[in-house]
Amino acid sequence: MIPENRLAELLTQVKEHQVLNCTWHNTAEWPSLYMDHICDRENFPLVPVRVLERHTDEVWFLAFSNDGTRLATAGKDHQVIIYETTDFQVLHRFTDHREAVTYIAWSPDDSRLVTCSQDREARLWDTKVCKVSPNC
Repeated sequence: MIPENRLAELLTQVKEHQVLNCTWHNTAEWPSLYMDHICDRENFPLVPVRVLERHTDEVWFLAFSNDGTRLATAGKDHQVIIYETTDFQVLHRFTDHREAVTYIAWSPDDSRLVTCSQDREARLWDTKVCKVSPNC
């Protein structure tokens, strides 16, 4: 009656819960189940490492890809820009929204990106095919 691998799933959920409730979480390592997880506030980065200046107005949302190799930013200038995280070169620029872009979400395999904007439209982008162009 108990699904296969149920204990492993429950333990994974406990670890995820600890990470989500850690105010200063700043490590990629999974917490131990032997003690409560708490990141030290002193280890939280407070100084910007990189300033991205490709948007022409305010950035309203950003999201790292699930594998951490890309960063998508969206803003008031109606643009969505995807950067490579190794050198922050622009990989993709999406400009089809008519209003400010307010939300971004990556697909689980990072092959697609969904964007929502104040024009009340959601758009689905193929991030594997399209390269930098005015209207991908």
